[in-house]
Amino acid sequence: MSHPPSSPPVELRFGVLVLPDAPFPTLFERWTHVEELGFDFLFAPDHARHTGDPSVPWFDGLTVVAAMALRTNTIRIGTLVANPILHLPSALAKAAAAVDHLSGGRLELGIGMGVEEFDHQEAGSESWSAPERAARYSEYVEVVDGVLQSSARPFSFEGRYYRTTNAALAPSPPQRPRAPLIIGSRSVTGRALAVQRGDCWNTYALTGEGSVQEIAEKTRRRNNELDERCAEIGRDPHTLRRSLVIWPPLDPWADADGFKRIVETFLPTGINEFVVMWPGDDRRALVEHAAEVITGLRAG
Repeated sequence: MSHPPSSPPVELRFGVLVLPDAPFPTLFERWTHVEELGFDFLFAPDHARHTGDPSVPWFDGLTVVAAMALRTNTIRIGTLVANPILHLPSALAKAAAAVDHLSGGRLELGIGMGVEEFDHQEAGSESWSAPERAARYSEYVEVVDGVLQSSARPFSFEGRYYRTTNAALAPSPPQRPRAPLIIGSRSVTGRALAVQRGDCWNTYALTGEGSVQEIAEKTRRRNNELDERCAEIGRDPHTLRRSLVIWPPLDPWADADGFKRIVETFLPTGINEFVVMWPGDDRRALVEHAAEVITGLRAG
């Protein structure tokens, strides 16, 4: 088990998730705009194709984050979230370490459980049952964490689903002991992993979960549970960042105050990082408005 040392509470931070669904020159322009607006994070998803429409252009997630490293200067970049269906854990760790070097130590490595059937189909793997998916997730994150910290001594692991022998990372990563791990899962397994190995827990809402207030209350209970689990293992709860991706049924663009209202609703639940989806090139004014709102929120 490894977790960060005690530190003061993190600040209020904001990010944008930009889909890799356009030619690279267009993506470059989007990323530059997000950075210029003063957001803290720039994220890309990691699927074999667009989740809704397979005809939409789509670039590989890890390649996109590597391009982000070279096309941005100060904004933190990363996956939200890397997909265990598509990558072996040791290979993901090595790719992440390379991107961390390319970016000068700006990587945030989000890791999810892998849930889409089309990803299994494209990877040529059988779909995992819920218990297998949870067990794989625990092993997967442990291997990624171990390989990312293997510059001091080789890392070996023998699990039910994954194994690696004498993995070694060289050169040492720019961030020590490794790039921050974002655990992107609302499951019991995900929350346990966030406490044990994560630097950030990322959550979201799903359609049909009730009103915004009901979703906020569920988030508050889960954050309280994370605090309790941290205390049980002697970890300062403030060292575990809490992140929310604002996608349907939460709608930050519902009206002029939509983004601000969601932030102010979820701040008391323990969330301190908020990520919006890029709304489209024809609606970029919405992101610009959000950046203005963020300035006011930080000042307040």
